[in-house]
Parts: sequence; C-alpha cells; structure tokens
Amino acid sequence: MTRQSGDMQTGAAVGNEASPASPPATRDGPIWISAAETSADLHGADLMRSMRHRDPDLVFLGIGGELMRGEGLESAGRAEELSAMGISEVLGLLPRVLALYRRIKRILLERPPRCLVLLDAPDFHFRVAKMASRLGIPVYYYISPQVWAWRKGRVAFIREHVRRMLCILPFEQAFYAGHNVQADFVGHPLVQYITPRQPSSEQPASARRIAVLPGSRKMEIRRLLPQFAAACRTLQQRFPDLEFHLIRAPGVEDEELTAHWPQEIPLSICPFRERYERIRSCSLALTTSGTASLECGLLTTPAIIAYKLSALSYAVAWLAVDVPWISLPNLVLEREVFPEFVQSRARADLLAEQAASWLRDPAELQRIRNELRTLRQELGQKHAAEESARIILGDMQSREEKGCGESAEGS
Repeated sequence: MTRQSGDMQTGAAVGNEASPASPPATRDGPIWISAAETSADLHGADLMRSMRHRDPDLVFLGIGGELMRGEGLESAGRAEELSAMGISEVLGLLPRVLALYRRIKRILLERPPRCLVLLDAPDFHFRVAKMASRLGIPVYYYISPQVWAWRKGRVAFIREHVRRMLCILPFEQAFYAGHNVQADFVGHPLVQYITPRQPSSEQPASARRIAVLPGSRKMEIRRLLPQFAAACRTLQQRFPDLEFHLIRAPGVEDEELTAHWPQEIPLSICPFRERYERIRSCSLALTTSGTASLECGLLTTPAIIAYKLSALSYAVAWLAVDVPWISLPNLVLEREVFPEFVQSRARADLLAEQAASWLRDPAELQRIRNELRTLRQELGQKHAAEESARIILGDMQSREEKGCGESAEGS
C-alpha cells in the first residue's frame, strides 16, 4: 500500500457536539492518532510503525509533527502550532485551537475513524476524547496525563470517555486501578531508544562538557534559556575550558536559540537526532523538567532541573500539585537525585552555583551516575510502542467483532 501524507483541507465549522446517535466508527475507517506537542511526535511515529507492522493496511489521520507526517500521517493539524505551556500560554492559542476543534468535529462526523489514539496533552485532547466517545468511537490514551500529580478530579472524565489508558510510568497503573479505570503499564518508550551506558565508554568525570536542554515549547525556551545562558557565562568565567552543547528540539530553529545566547560564549548546537550521543558525552546538563530530564537520567548524565511558568499558571499549579518533585527521574526513584530549581529559584546564579559544585567534585558526579543506573530497572524492559500496538489493535478487533456479531443477531 502506498502511504500518503500531507495537510488535510477541511470545510467550515459544524454545529454543537454530536449526539450518540451519530455515525459510529467503521471497520474500514482510518486510525485517528494525535500528538499535540512536538515532544510526543517521536512516540507517535514509533507507535504508528508498530501498529502498521501488525496491520500494513492501516491508514493514519490526525495531528502530529514532522516525524509522524514522515510515517504517512494524513495531517489535520500540526503539533508545531499547538505546543504551549501553562494556562496563560494556552489562552494565547485559543482562537487557533477552537478552529481546530471545529475541523476535528467535522472529520469525526464525515469520516468516522475506527478509534482515537491520543498522546498526553490533556488540555487539548480531553475535548477531542469527549467528541469521539459521544459518537461511539473508542478512545485509547497512550502516555497518561499526569492526573496523579495534580487535578485528580480529571480521573472521572477519563473513566467516562477513555476506553483504555496505556501508562508509561510504573506507578500509574496502580493509581488508575484505584479509580476503576482500565489501564495497562506498557513500559516507557525511552528505554528502547536509549542504550545503557557501558562503563568502558564513560567520559571521565573531569570532562568539561555541559549539555543545555531548553525544551521544545517556545515559552519554555524564552523563560529558561536566558537563565541557562547566564549560568553558562558565570561557569565559563570560573572554568574557561568549558564547552557548551545546546540540544535543539524538533520544530525549533537555530535562530530561536541563539537569540538568547551570549555571542561571546562559544556554542555547539546539536541536532535532535544526535542528542543521546552528545548528552552522554557531557559531565552534566542544565535541563527542563519533562522528557529531557528522563533522557538525561537514562543516559546517566547528572542534570540540574529548572522549571518556570507564568505567574498565573504557577499560582494555579501551586494549589493543585500533589507530588514532592517535578522531574520524572526523581518521581520514579522516589528521592531527589536531580536538584530542582522551580519558579523564583530557576535563576542563573543558583544554577551556576550547583553546576560549579559538581564540576569541583567528580566523586559527587560519579555517585549520581551510580544512582541513575537503577532508573532503567524501575522503568522495565517492555517495548512501549509494540506493547501499545498489540493492546490497541487486539482490543479494537475484539470490539469490532463483537459489534458485528450483535448486528448479525439483530438482522
């Protein structure tokens, strides 16, 4: 079968949300898959490959980034245009998002997919899930929203509108079981992408390389990269032989990064596809709190975590968040292995001081690397995309066969 990709052209808006009597999912329809952030694009593309390996005739329609479009996604929207962070940032995207919702609603009505597969991004995807479930289209959620951390009330929504939750963190399955939600632990996708560090290949603890990972969201870059850059300026003054390697995320242009970087400090910008080799070669990293922190953990590269939201977003999060740490390695290992600098503490002087203390103490860097070796074991060895493909296609086929049987009996 020849795969086709590209942006779909859809018509005008439709009316209010459809009722359950609208056309149900059909066995010959496409698979709707949606990654509303560029950070999930890699996982979406991997899942598409795994699903097509089991069924080569599958057609994929939905929202994704460059990697998913490269796998043949028929694009109804681009993840690059949706990536946002926090409440006030999402409000800025509201007109674009509302137009996209209208487009999605029309597609679901006119070309019902066999199922929806949604990746994270609950602030965008929950409304899509509700549209689909009201149309009788099964919804599978790959990469659970962090409802265990904050806004636990959203579990009731998931129980009503999501057929199956596919969890990538080991503690999530038990959380959902306690709330009567069918969930499976499929393993974390990064475990398959990142090979273990071999002791013989380790860089010496005194290596003077620092990785800088400012994230993929534009507001995240604007808030954190200036602090990272200022911290690196201070470090260079103290350690003149340092090298700085900035990891560029998909959809981010070099100009967006260099605009926040001092011209007098030499910088190597690393393409996304080369990031693991580059991070592994560094003594330490300055990074955001999301996927990048877990990548550093699995690469056993000590990392300093920074996290900063708008004042409004942080005020809401402060009231709602119910976890002791924000970075995934600390949450999985249940202790602070990576120091975290949140909001007002996400400052260049504090980041530089922490990094300098590590550079002066190679034994401490090695101690952290040793602690990180248990992270892979905690995350398990399952291939997340393959396991998810098996569950989704198996459950979808069972549901469709059951529906056909009921139709035959009623005829």
